[in-house]
Amino acid sequence: MHRSRTLTLLIAALCFLTAQATLAEKPRMLMWDQMIPPQAKPPPPALPGSSPDESMIDPYEQEMGWTYGTQAVQALDREYVKLPGFIVPLESDEGGLLDEFLLVPYFGACMHVPPPPPNQVVYVRLDEAQEILNIWEPYWVTGTMYTKPYNGDIAQTVYQMSADELELYKY
Repeated sequence: MHRSRTLTLLIAALCFLTAQATLAEKPRMLMWDQMIPPQAKPPPPALPGSSPDESMIDPYEQEMGWTYGTQAVQALDREYVKLPGFIVPLESDEGGLLDEFLLVPYFGACMHVPPPPPNQVVYVRLDEAQEILNIWEPYWVTGTMYTKPYNGDIAQTVYQMSADELELYKY
């Protein structure tokens, strides 16, 4: 009897640990507005005749005391997330496989000046290089987010991600 009870407890513990591991592996669905700290001071409203994007993107943001786009949500550090966005390629190998890119919330970001604010761009490194068939399509990127700055030629970020999954966004 003691042996069957021990076996039952062992099986129950194994089931519990397996369930915990499964829960830990499920990514948190993240949207771009959740990457702006609630306490961040927003930029001033757009001037008449300017596009809404121009009011959010100001190269003098820090100098003027605006913090809307320059702060990271610290709670996202080391969080396993799934984030939708568009790919801006940075580096690929000789075969055209991509292993690092910028993830942005809308198509054409970083291709036009100015780029999105730093908390609306994520520098992504793929665990395994992949072929990206079309950069004009949105993707889901799943991986571990870090609140770590990246300064590149075309954009600055306050987020980096180590991605283990990349999939085409299905509408």
